[in-house]
Amino acid sequence: MRIYDWLPLRTLTVALLGYMVSACTVSTDPSSSTPGSSRHGMNQQEKIQVFAAVNFDRLKEDMAKGRGEHLTSFAVLLGVPPEQQAEFFTFTQEKFSVLFPSGQVTATEMVAALTRELSSHPQIHQTLAMN
Repeated sequence: MRIYDWLPLRTLTVALLGYMVSACTVSTDPSSSTPGSSRHGMNQQEKIQVFAAVNFDRLKEDMAKGRGEHLTSFAVLLGVPPEQQAEFFTFTQEKFSVLFPSGQVTATEMVAALTRELSSHPQIHQTLAMN
């Protein structure tokens, strides 16, 4: 079989994977009886941890640059208001070496470091879902 005979299958596979990833959104069920929980049983802290773990490498890249779509999505999930997102992006870039002190840092450790660092930044910290 020639390589170009596999292209339709490969294209279909990539399209399906892209659809599945884009369909994996985190939404909160406003009718839930437990504050901060969703219809899938995840509270906001768990959503933050899962997002950070799934998107860890891209978040790291975006934080190093101080911009990017994964960092923007993370900011929204954290509850950073749109008018403070630019400040948050700059903050993560400036604190990059604290958030990622080594190559072995996990997503959980990064989120914990970010929480600690943001606690000393009252302009952003007051509005976050991390509280």
